[in-house]
Amino acid sequence: MALSAPLLARKRIIKVKIETDKGDKVAGDQALMVFDLVINPTAPFEARNGTGLYRGGKEIGVLGERSGVCSFRAEMRGTGSSGLEAGLAILLQASGFAKASEVYQVHSTHTNDKTISIDVWEDGVKKGLAGASGNVTFEGEFGKVLYLNFEFTGIWQAPIDEAMPAYAPSTTAPMKLAGGTFTLATETIKVSRFSLNMGNVVVPRADIAATGGIAYYMITDYEPELGIDPEADLIAGYDYNGIWLAGTTADVSLSVTDGTDKVTFTIPVVQYKEIPGGEREGILTYDITGQCLHSSGNDSVKLEAAAAA
Repeated sequence: MALSAPLLARKRIIKVKIETDKGDKVAGDQALMVFDLVINPTAPFEARNGTGLYRGGKEIGVLGERSGVCSFRAEMRGTGSSGLEAGLAILLQASGFAKASEVYQVHSTHTNDKTISIDVWEDGVKKGLAGASGNVTFEGEFGKVLYLNFEFTGIWQAPIDEAMPAYAPSTTAPMKLAGGTFTLATETIKVSRFSLNMGNVVVPRADIAATGGIAYYMITDYEPELGIDPEADLIAGYDYNGIWLAGTTADVSLSVTDGTDKVTFTIPVVQYKEIPGGEREGILTYDITGQCLHSSGNDSVKLEAAAAA
């Protein structure tokens, strides 16, 4: 058998699609432009080193449940009119957000959960996941692109040789942490970074009748955590330490835009967990982490895409 040419890491494509029935593989048809794309099997190996005549093992081991992980970064982008880029809309729905028009909000109803199929081509080798659910972290620094970091867990699909498909992801400009708005407790506060980890707990729904032992992956809980670095202030101005000690909460709002679309994050209740002091190029800051809590119903985190004003 003649060896083929080496496969190139640069030539990778990902496409996704929401599944009609959770865990039933469908062909990915929504192309995404992503960064740091990785997809690997995670099936545990079970050795079978039982009794025998010799040291070491003789029996062939077996693989456990057929699982895999796919991770990557994507840019926050709109449609170029008044919505969220189609691929991001799919990914967020598989990361614990319910979609109603262009509003994406956390929820607690399993029937509203979505699972996705993921297809990844690596220079002629196709790999994939079915029944995938995941976690997302929003992260960015001032003047730079706001990224969404995704990690999906799903049912591993056996790789096959397949030619690279047509690839036409969205070409809209990314949104940056610049030219938007940020408020803390309704006050305009200067920060240089923003992170929001949804903290989804993703687990397999076990099913011994399913191939590989997994029906699909599901989200059983979430614990969103906010990270910001506001400039320090006098006690009389904004008493971060007093607020932390008293357990006082605050609302947070962030709006980012590309000039045509905008995305607004609404977090109605944030309680500071940690407030260590820091410094940013000679300016005193607080490196705050806070838990995001519900205010009324399932509303601890909401994103809304709309036309830029």
